[in-house]
Amino acid sequence: MKYICLIFVALLFAACKRSQGDIEISGTAKGINFGHVIIRDQANTDIIKTDIEGGKFNTGKHFLQYAGYYLLMYSSASGATRKIDIYLEPGSYIIAIDQQKINDYPQIISSSKIQNELSAYNAMLDSVGNVAHQKVVAINAKMNAPDNKIYMPGEYTALSNKMLADEQMANRVDLLNVLTAYINKYPESVAAAHIMLQMDYQNNPVEYYKIYQKLSPDAKNSDDGKELGAKLKELSKLAPGASISIAGTTPDGKTLNIKAMNKKVILLDLWRSSNGSSRDNHGQLISALLPKFGSKGFGIIIVSFDTEKDKWLAAIQSDKMDWPQLSDLKGDDSPNAAAWGVKSIPTYYLLDGEGRIIERVTEFNGVAAAVNDYLKAH
Repeated sequence: MKYICLIFVALLFAACKRSQGDIEISGTAKGINFGHVIIRDQANTDIIKTDIEGGKFNTGKHFLQYAGYYLLMYSSASGATRKIDIYLEPGSYIIAIDQQKINDYPQIISSSKIQNELSAYNAMLDSVGNVAHQKVVAINAKMNAPDNKIYMPGEYTALSNKMLADEQMANRVDLLNVLTAYINKYPESVAAAHIMLQMDYQNNPVEYYKIYQKLSPDAKNSDDGKELGAKLKELSKLAPGASISIAGTTPDGKTLNIKAMNKKVILLDLWRSSNGSSRDNHGQLISALLPKFGSKGFGIIIVSFDTEKDKWLAAIQSDKMDWPQLSDLKGDDSPNAAAWGVKSIPTYYLLDGEGRIIERVTEFNGVAAAVNDYLKAH
């Protein structure tokens, strides 16, 4: 009888635990008659899948193995798939998808505090993005409006280029400002650490580290918060004025003395021979930047993330690069990846003649302006 009671208690406990782990997701998909709603875990495995029928869906009850961040995927009317972050924990979730606002984060009703924080951030992000979109629409309307004015040669091209630049500027959403506004409004947000971890903090680690310091203790102590804190602490060493070593040697096995280059400003180019963008940009360096700035004290250092020496050397010869080349031939395992906060190839930095960081240049198109500004000031 004793053993029967123990078994009964164990089964009861298991049943309660399973009940506490149940999750049900339902909702509407306005403007979408047929499609799918899929939930994937962090291992990119489908754990829940249901159909959208007649603009509605319901997953039924499922046992959730753990509370945490998942990927929610759903189809649009055109068949395209939208992917968003969602925080799931036992309970019910009601999601409202709208085909007319398919690029916006859907409305999610849940008792989950962290999911509600995630929704609040995305609402702020969508609001800013929609304002930017309206500016783009207005610029396009102005460009395409009938105009009886007769333009002089080159005048219309100049106007079009200006409007295109205005459109590109209007279409940019300053994620750092959105994040700052969000944390100021929701200082206790635990989701803030996860949100930051998904952002391109490598391009501005010093500012992101300042924001990180404002996070709540719960956010910093979360798994995402601990990972983010460690990375930002290391990346904050990349502040302007810092000196960072470069791993690797030249093709003939020698180290590089940056000071001996006798340059005022140096472009540090982190690349790989198999990367098309890197190779295309080398052509621009030769045809445009070196002729313009080479005589004024501009130099280049190339750091490769190749693993095969033959391919590395072949690319150097093919691209006709006669400036200093370095590599440790360790590929993505190179200490240069972590030391320089490399998230994607190519990555660019400007260094002064002493090898100290001037700034990280987020896009190759901005290199010329950054070099020009530094040379004017120095």
